[in-house]
Amino acid sequence: MRYRNTYFFILALILLTAWSATIYTQANSDRVNGGTAINKVYQTILDRYVAEIDPEKLSNAAIDGMLHELDPYSQHINDNDSYRLDAITTGEYGGVGIHLGRMNDSLVVVSPMDGTPAFRQGIQSGDRIVKIDSVWTRKLDLNQAARLVRGEKGSLITLYIKRDGEPKLLTFEITRELIKVPDVSYSGLLDNRTGYVKLSNFSKFSAEDLEKAIRKLNKTGLNALIIDLRGNPGGLLSAALMSADLFVGKGELLLETKGRINQSNKKYNAKRNPIVKPSLPMAVLVDGGSASASEILSGILQDYDRAVVIGEPSYGKGLVQTVTRLTPESRLKLTTAKYYLPSGRLIQKRDIATDVIYEDLLETENNTFYSDNHRQFEAGGGVTPDLLVEDLPLSELEKMFWRNRLFFKYALDYTEANPGLSLPLNLNDDQVDHFYSWLEAKHMFPQMGFQHWLDDMDHVVDSTSTVYEEILNLRNELQSLEALWQQEEIEQNRDQILSGLETEISNVIGGNGARIAASLKHDPVVNKAIELLASRPEMLSILTGKED
Repeated sequence: MRYRNTYFFILALILLTAWSATIYTQANSDRVNGGTAINKVYQTILDRYVAEIDPEKLSNAAIDGMLHELDPYSQHINDNDSYRLDAITTGEYGGVGIHLGRMNDSLVVVSPMDGTPAFRQGIQSGDRIVKIDSVWTRKLDLNQAARLVRGEKGSLITLYIKRDGEPKLLTFEITRELIKVPDVSYSGLLDNRTGYVKLSNFSKFSAEDLEKAIRKLNKTGLNALIIDLRGNPGGLLSAALMSADLFVGKGELLLETKGRINQSNKKYNAKRNPIVKPSLPMAVLVDGGSASASEILSGILQDYDRAVVIGEPSYGKGLVQTVTRLTPESRLKLTTAKYYLPSGRLIQKRDIATDVIYEDLLETENNTFYSDNHRQFEAGGGVTPDLLVEDLPLSELEKMFWRNRLFFKYALDYTEANPGLSLPLNLNDDQVDHFYSWLEAKHMFPQMGFQHWLDDMDHVVDSTSTVYEEILNLRNELQSLEALWQQEEIEQNRDQILSGLETEISNVIGGNGARIAASLKHDPVVNKAIELLASRPEMLSILTGKED
């Protein structure tokens, strides 16, 4: 009997080995045949197509076509378009240090970055860039303009600028420098007790900058801490892990990645002791714009019950990409692994299935996962906040103000008329009325849908018509309704309008950091976080999953 069992075992092993070899041979054969077909089609097109083909452009199109069949994050990157990737991987890029925007047909400087070449040469918020070197900017989109402004460190760029009040174009010849991306765009104390750090990216120096900001706040007698990850699209995996390492106990599991090759299968553990006391109340703010590395940091702190996550559900990106140099001019960013939070959950949303992929990338053994305190989480679809708080929705009037950059235009006029303004601003309700008067004086108040018809009426209606007087009366009544609508919309949105004015005036005076600081006063998510962090019983009830 013992020999028979051994015989069957050996036979089964032989059959299994043969089956595995067949499968491997078939898969390898499919791969070779596929590669051969691609090469044959490529060469046939170059040799026989009716018109001559650019080989490099055809290759790029083929690569882009293959990547399109995989997932939204695998990309073929030309170095001329790699600003975002360079900014993430190195934390810096070659440029002059300006935030660009568009206003009507003009390319405008939203703000110069402190200490950069543009700032030192005196470029100001509101300056209109008419020409970049020899290229006129009127028809350029923002990406095209950004590519022209960026360049090698030490190279020269000439900006031709129209500034209000100056009769002639101003010419600025600027030497490009390495511009460091400000990952911590703002940090400070709120209500004299709660530390606040706005983390906008995860690049090479993000964790270092985050640590510096928190240590500086610690010296002020920190009682609670808010980390704002809203709108943070992510970046380097290493930056997210080093950031989490600031708060999680040494040796704890931070993340696990799994892929098809051994190099993709890794476990990452905390390497240092936390820089803040475990008893310090913490909140992390997320929204639909928080993705990738933002979800790693917020998910880790949620899994260990270290922070309350507040806001709206995050984006849902649980895949890891690696970058490979293809040619001297191009790189391949390819998805090579999935990442799993300490609880074991995968937060990737379901938007990546294609016909060429054999398996379900989102398949997991379990769908329910638990934190250290046995709080329950579901897999997929991003990080769900412990406390759902929505930002105030913009009214149609506010959308028009922001879309037409009216807050910004008003801020430019207001700061020019009041040169002694200092930060922080303390505007009162009268500022809204002044803004309304400015809009009317400039004939810039956004129009309702029928206003265009009213404006064209005189050109359409025959003044000799027998019904002209009735039509004119109707026009006047509609015009009165327009004015009434304007006043009612202003009254209903006074707080939000005041917030917009404070934000943009602060931006013109002090740059992006001042803009963020001003916006926080009216931010319902931040205010809810401050309120929660001040209530220890409510915090504990959320983090322990137990009601009082």
